[in-house]
Amino acid sequence: MRREAMRRAVGFSLVELIVALAVAMVLVAVGLPMFLRAYHVYQLNNAAREMADILRLARYEAIRLNKPVNCVIKATGSTPPTTNVWVDSNNSGTLDPTEKMILLGSGGNLVGSPGTPPPLSGDIGAMLTTSPSPSSSTLTFDARGAVKPPTMVNVFYLSSALASDAGYRAVVLMPAGTIQIWTADGSLSWQQLR
Repeated sequence: MRREAMRRAVGFSLVELIVALAVAMVLVAVGLPMFLRAYHVYQLNNAAREMADILRLARYEAIRLNKPVNCVIKATGSTPPTTNVWVDSNNSGTLDPTEKMILLGSGGNLVGSPGTPPPLSGDIGAMLTTSPSPSSSTLTFDARGAVKPPTMVNVFYLSSALASDAGYRAVVLMPAGTIQIWTADGSLSWQQLR
């Protein structure tokens, strides 16, 4: 008789299980929006880092080959919109299987004039800035790794189509070829990422 009583005492009752599940669901409901926002910010930061990395790779490829190398940006006509960015090491204008490329999508993509945030030019100094077209543009690095022509600072603005509250990112390409990443939150005040 005593064994039977012990067997019944071990485990959870149905009411205890339902209460535990209800508490877990409340915690998930409270935490999910914060998790999703953090995930969207991560996606946007990652897209900015990928953009900076492909620009660096084009620069290093120009130095390695000791000749001008292009970095090509082409938007696709797909839905949702995506952008191909690749290092055109043979300067053919087409993506070859051996060339490195990235694909920017809805988690973080280049934005054009109507969607660009307030300019970052005051934060990076007195140099003139330009924003290359996110739909079709080409940047050329010379054999020393500098941007040709070296007259302006190129600023690539990125945003997330999934979460507008993630803010903006800016990849800044200086005429000498150095690259910086800047971030702007909802208040649109720019800060350089470290």
